Amino acid sequence: MFLFLALVVAGCGGNDGAVRAPAEAGCPRAVVTSGMGLRWEYVNHRVSLWEVVPDAGACPARVPGDVRLTVGCIGGPWSTGQVAADIPSVSYDYFAVESDAAAFAAVSVPVVIDAPAAVGMAAGSMVLAEHGLEGRGRYAALLAGLTLTTDVPQVDPLYPPGYDPSHGYTSRGIGAGVADLEVAGGVARFEVWVRCAHGPADRTDMNLAMQHARTLAWVHVLLVGLDRGAVTEAAHAYTLEYPPPPLLFAREYPRAPEVLRRMEIEGVPGLTVPFVGLASFDFRLFGSVAEGDYMREFSVSARLLSHDPATGRAVLDVDGYASNVGLLTYETMENDFAAGIVLLQIPSGTAEAGTVLQAFETGRTFLPLLMNPGSGEGLP
Repeated sequence: MFLFLALVVAGCGGNDGAVRAPAEAGCPRAVVTSGMGLRWEYVNHRVSLWEVVPDAGACPARVPGDVRLTVGCIGGPWSTGQVAADIPSVSYDYFAVESDAAAFAAVSVPVVIDAPAAVGMAAGSMVLAEHGLEGRGRYAALLAGLTLTTDVPQVDPLYPPGYDPSHGYTSRGIGAGVADLEVAGGVARFEVWVRCAHGPADRTDMNLAMQHARTLAWVHVLLVGLDRGAVTEAAHAYTLEYPPPPLLFAREYPRAPEVLRRMEIEGVPGLTVPFVGLASFDFRLFGSVAEGDYMREFSVSARLLSHDPATGRAVLDVDGYASNVGLLTYETMENDFAAGIVLLQIPSGTAEAGTVLQAFETGRTFLPLLMNPGSGEGLP
């Protein structure tokens, strides 16, 4: 069964043709995240480290050439070689944007999640003048990346000393987002949130530990200031329910059908350079039961299929995929997926789509971003 919802929740800013006084120089280029995901090659694992973050430093001289991608994936000792080994791979979609109509700055906000809570929240801020963003006509706060780790000191005295938190926990879903942007008095303020929902499975010690576990995350935020252009925020959501899998050697699930992934956003007419960013993504899994499972993949992408400058209308493919398929698959996959999407339109400059699909060694490493023009054309 498939349930679907797509709703444009806010549209702000337009191109009124006015020429505004130039703001202090900010960084005119950035890599804007439009999708991220991690997948295991062989089997499903606990969630211990989940990280996808573009790292550009203060202001890259070239995009994407001077930007590297930090990636990390650990799923406990069955992924690291302590017991067995596996190979993770990353999927990362982005736009390499450069324009004299825009300025960009990044900030990372730590979030603590203490069980039994599944969601943690924190406040973030940025002094605009310190990044050349003061005096811009309109602003957007985008989700650039996420770092999530269970390998942190535990503070609950009931946490069992015999369980190693670096091994991670079986999952009921992850997510992250940035919301409630307010700009006043030369400061941008916003809220960030992270979901890291644990659920019991077949390990007694892990099941006890997750009830008292502390998880640490960082939400990586890209703040965008536009002198000219438009920002239109939208939401997309659907629910996927798959047939019960066999316990052993389950087959991989199909992705959501095209009709669910397709999304339209009514932007502002007359702006010729569009690009898309994420504001949030959220996977809520196994809603009909209390258990969690070992996870094979979490991935989200928002690909721009077409844009009509005359009308401002954009068509996107929004894909939220979660899999628990592996050697042993305990739970029937129920994927309640939601994403916040931001369409940004500017009158001049460049916004080239790119994609990274690459395997790497279990742990944390750095990958180059290589341009792959046209990656947003057509459905996969």
